[in-house]
Amino acid sequence: MEVIKHDGPGRLGLIRLGEHSFQAPTLVGLEFTLSPFNSFFHPQEPGDYDFNLAPAIPLGFYTPSEVIEKVLGRLWSVDYDGFNTFYLPALRRTEYLDEFFKIIDRYNFDAVYLGNSKILVREYRYFVKILRELRERFPNVMIIADLEPFFYPLAVYLGVDAFDTRSLKLYDFEDKGFTGFSPFLWKEEPNSLEFARDTILLVRKALETGKLRYLVENFFHTQYHAGILRIADLEHADYLEKYTPIQKETVYFISDASIRRPEVRRWHERVAERFAPPKNTELVLLFPCSAKKPYSFSRSHTLYRKAVKEALGSTISKVHELILTSPFGVVPREWEWLAKYDIVVTGHWSEEEIKPAAELLARTLKKYPKDVPIIAHLDEAYVDIAKLAGELSGREIVFTRVENGTTSKESLKSLTETLREFQLEGSKEDRTYRYFENIRKVFDFYFGSGAGKAVLPNNGHVKGSKMLRLFVDNQQTGTFREGVISVTPFGMQRIYDSLRAYWVRIDFDLRGDVFAVGVSEADERIRPNDIVGVVHDEKVVGVGKAVLSGEEMIRAKKGVAVKVRKRA
Repeated sequence: MEVIKHDGPGRLGLIRLGEHSFQAPTLVGLEFTLSPFNSFFHPQEPGDYDFNLAPAIPLGFYTPSEVIEKVLGRLWSVDYDGFNTFYLPALRRTEYLDEFFKIIDRYNFDAVYLGNSKILVREYRYFVKILRELRERFPNVMIIADLEPFFYPLAVYLGVDAFDTRSLKLYDFEDKGFTGFSPFLWKEEPNSLEFARDTILLVRKALETGKLRYLVENFFHTQYHAGILRIADLEHADYLEKYTPIQKETVYFISDASIRRPEVRRWHERVAERFAPPKNTELVLLFPCSAKKPYSFSRSHTLYRKAVKEALGSTISKVHELILTSPFGVVPREWEWLAKYDIVVTGHWSEEEIKPAAELLARTLKKYPKDVPIIAHLDEAYVDIAKLAGELSGREIVFTRVENGTTSKESLKSLTETLREFQLEGSKEDRTYRYFENIRKVFDFYFGSGAGKAVLPNNGHVKGSKMLRLFVDNQQTGTFREGVISVTPFGMQRIYDSLRAYWVRIDFDLRGDVFAVGVSEADERIRPNDIVGVVHDEKVVGVGKAVLSGEEMIRAKKGVAVKVRKRA
């Protein structure tokens, strides 16, 4: 299976079997017996595909160790020639998974049939754990499961590629027809295959448009859905994040589960690891978020900026601003272009929102020198976040007097009066430095702290007005426009030399796209859609967009790893 596009561990893929190929996720017709006399499925019509399941011994979820060990001994003696699919029993004793994986690895199966799927979804932790281990160990192997259609979005999101439809006939036999609210509301006429096909098309569309997570959250039909997704978010967040592309569009937080999305985890990590305050900061301001993004375009932040400028004048270049928000927690002003999200605002914050935001703010405040004052112009739950952050960081926070909201005349007057107590001195050099920092920080977000300095050092310069072109020694390093960046091979070389970040190493002359089989090493920080440098003999020979995560590039044997856009 070749991966075309990721949305979390879920993926659009191209599967080639013999003379025909098809796209996943998909439905498969699979006929087999669990004996050495396996029957073969032969295509009856377009849309049916031949997965020949190897002989296997069915094991229950609670099968004891001694039985599993005997079965493993028998399985190694099976002649797997002519079979392209391995039956993997779902077992509570996951310590035996590696032994089954050795068989899959040795015989190079095209697909794995996940046994006991309908029982496994009731065991939340094991369902996620087994899918994760399969997906990470075998990135080119197709995973097939036997589940009802209302499980398809969640199963695909976690790594399943295809679904066996044979058991759906039981619902038809009982005159039960699926609806979008199954298994609580049923149609009176049979429709299992029709509904399964419609659901798969919906999942594919969601994958193509990067909306699979929304579909998952809208398919919360059973307690098993909620339990599985919660376990995945809380206990396997790194698994979801590493396959989730960098967001390009607005993320809509539509449910309680939304605040645990991989994009949120990534944001918190990058604020903690990649954000460094401007060196000339002499005053920190904390503001609440706004409904309009970027915040600077909103009415409230326009009023804040006016009040700050009235109090500090040109010395505003010595002030640094942090915006508090849920669920991203903290948004440095330079990153407001990157914080593309929308969430229902009711004024009620849960503990799951307040505590992570406060902890992230505390970690951020510790990055500033201890003698830098911190002024908070906040109301409602934002005050609770700031107070908790102050306690956690050991930093004193001065709160302005807020009455009838932060944008009332009284509140803005209090902000101005509070800021006038501080004597700051600014210069033309400070303004130029801060202008450069606004650009640099965005590159830091994408590549790591120091990347901005690599593409725009103190001796660099900027050309243009809307589309800014960045230069070092008269060679262009990249572009910047409203938070959207690009990098030239020369710029990527500077990032590689400085940080050793976001590189894919090859040992051949670059002529086109880089396929996974040609990747010798790759930076594990790479996520799908990241800008990466293709390196040969320590020289960046091309810049492109990652199709796979860095870890996946190394393990995969098929498909494109990097779509090359520019060659050196």
